[in-house]
Amino acid sequence: METFHLKRFFITLSGPLTSFPAEMTVEDDVVAHHLRTVMRAKAGESVVLVDGASRCAYLATLMAVERRSVQVVVQSALEQTLNCLPSVTLAVALIKEQRWDWLIQKATELGVEAIQPIASERTVIKLGEKDISKKLERWEAVIRSAAEQSEGLFVPPVLAPVSVKALCANAALQQTHRILLAERGAQRDTLKTVLSQHQPDRSLLFAIGPEGGWTDLELKCFEQSGFTFASLGQRIMRSETAALAAMAAVVYEWAPS
Repeated sequence: METFHLKRFFITLSGPLTSFPAEMTVEDDVVAHHLRTVMRAKAGESVVLVDGASRCAYLATLMAVERRSVQVVVQSALEQTLNCLPSVTLAVALIKEQRWDWLIQKATELGVEAIQPIASERTVIKLGEKDISKKLERWEAVIRSAAEQSEGLFVPPVLAPVSVKALCANAALQQTHRILLAERGAQRDTLKTVLSQHQPDRSLLFAIGPEGGWTDLELKCFEQSGFTFASLGQRIMRSETAALAAMAAVVYEWAPS
């Protein structure tokens, strides 16, 4: 059965389903509201359920769409193309809201694994602690919608904003191939050259600066932490353009035909 035209939504399961048909109730008021109000889903419709944790997709039939829950009968597991892209994290200095929403939406469509906002010295947007939880909730909604639309198998997390110093000191990233996209400087290779030397089974992190660029101290921090400096060419790009150019380069290099 072709599923590209079916409504798709994400659920959380304790593990992959192996026995079919399987009746289940999804207790999630956000999913229920989205299906009922936005997608206008009706009982009897076929839908695709995606468990982001196991990255498995299932064909199911809606039995009832309540205010806070959805009742379905899962008919079968769907075969999915394995993701051949390296795991990519975009570490991007925060930019204005409309452009940021566009960035995270399109990066999700291109297969980004995670998004790490950076509060750099020249970041225009300054978030207080009270703002962060609201922003993270909004960003997750944008990304979830983009993942559903692009038939993704997971919802990339948007992490809490960190400073450049904290990003560089993150021990969990030591085995990640970390690339700083720098618009100027002599010690840069082209991104094409850098990616041609990358092994796709190793994760990638791209660091993209704010409109005003990185400060000298931030650049020194990146250099001392082992970041590779790379260029996207002679043109000076906005932050969101540079981030998506990097993602598009990864897709071009490794996406299956």
